[in-house]
Amino acid sequence: MNDGKRRESKARRDAGHGACERIGGRCRQDSGMGLGKRFLALVAAQVISLFGNAVLRFALPLYVLNLTGSSAAMGVVMACAWLSYVVLTPIGGVVADRVRKQRIMAVLDGVMALVCAAYLAMYASVDVEGLSIAALMALYAVQSVYQPTVQSAVPSLVGREHVQRATAVISQVSMLSGLVGPVLGGLVFGVFGIEPVVAVSGALFVLSALLIACAVRIPHEPALRAGGVLQTVKSDLRDAASFLRQGKPLILRMIALATVFNLVMSAFIVIAAPVVITQVLGLSNQLMGVAEGALALGGLVGGVLAGALANRLDLRRAPAALALGAAALALMAAAVALPVPTMAAYALVVVALFATMACCTLFSVQTVSYVQQATPHTLIGKVMGLTVGLANCAAPVGQLAYGWLLDAFRAQVPA
Repeated sequence: MNDGKRRESKARRDAGHGACERIGGRCRQDSGMGLGKRFLALVAAQVISLFGNAVLRFALPLYVLNLTGSSAAMGVVMACAWLSYVVLTPIGGVVADRVRKQRIMAVLDGVMALVCAAYLAMYASVDVEGLSIAALMALYAVQSVYQPTVQSAVPSLVGREHVQRATAVISQVSMLSGLVGPVLGGLVFGVFGIEPVVAVSGALFVLSALLIACAVRIPHEPALRAGGVLQTVKSDLRDAASFLRQGKPLILRMIALATVFNLVMSAFIVIAAPVVITQVLGLSNQLMGVAEGALALGGLVGGVLAGALANRLDLRRAPAALALGAAALALMAAAVALPVPTMAAYALVVVALFATMACCTLFSVQTVSYVQQATPHTLIGKVMGLTVGLANCAAPVGQLAYGWLLDAFRAQVPA
C-alpha cells in the first residue's frame, strides 16, 4: 500500500515538472529545443545578477584609477579582488555540489546587495581606495561560488546532447551582461559619479535574488558528508584533484595553457586597457565603457560560434583559438607605438579587445563543456571550481606586475 502511494506521489511530482526523464539519477526537462523552462529561468536570473556584477567590476577599478592616477594602485586593487576569487573558487565548487543551488544563488545576490548598501553608507567617511578593494574582494568572492554553481547546474537541467549548447548560452548571457553593463555603467559613472552606479547594482542584486527565490528550481541530490565541514571540504577537493590527475590529462593540459594565458595576456587586458584608453590616449570614462563593451561583444560572438559549431569543434585544436587571441593583442601595442591619430589608436584597441575575447571564449566554452560531460554528476561542482581556480591562480601576479611596469615605463610611451 505504501509503495503504491509513493509511486503515485512520484508521478504527481514528475507531472508538476513537465515531461521529465531520469538520467543517471538526475531529472531532465525535455523540451523541443532541449532547453526547458527551468533552464530559461536560471538564465533570466543570471542576466540580472551578472549585469549588476559587470557594472561594479567596470566602475570600481576605474574609479580608483581616476582618483590615484596610478596603474600600480589599480593593479593592487585587481590583484586583491582576483586573489579572493582564486582561493575561494575550489571551495565554491564543493558548496555547489552539496547545497541547493537556487538557495546558494539567492543568498549570494542578497550578500552583494548588502555590500552595495554598506559601500554607499561608508563612502563619505572612510578611505575610498580601501573600501573599493573590500567591495571588489566581496564581489569576486561571491562570483567564485556563483560561477561553479551555475555551471554545475547545467547538466541537471538539459540533456547530455545539449550541454555544450547550454554552456554556450550561459557564456553568451555573461558576455551580453558584460557588453551592456560597462557601456551604461560608463555613461552613468562619467556623468553622475560612483554612487548611482553602486545603487543600481544593489537594486539589480535584490531583483535577481527575488527571481531566483520565486522561479528557479534546480534538482538537488544531497551528497554524503565525510565528517566535519573542513574534513568534507578537504575530502571533496582531494576527490576532484584525484579525478583530474588520474584520468584526465587533456583537462590538465588545458588548465596549464589557460594559467599561462591568464598570467601573461588576461592580466594585461585587465590592467593595460583602462590605462591606455584613459591615461595614455586621454579619453573619457564613457569611451572606456564602450571598449569594455567591445570586449564583451567579442565574448558574445565567441559564444555564438561555439554554440553554432558545437558538433564540429575538436578540443585538441582549441589552443589555436588562444594563439589567435594573443596575436590580436598586437593591435593594442600598435595603438601606442605608431604615430596615429588618437581615435584611430582607440579603434585599434577596441578591435584588439573584441578579437581577443572572441577567441578566448571559443576556447573556454569548448573546455568547460568537455569538463562538464567528462565529469561524474557528483563531482561536477568541485571539479569545475578546482579547474577555474587553477586556471586563474597566476592572474593576480600578472596584474601586480603589469601595474608596476605600466607606471615604470609610462614616460617612454609616445604621447
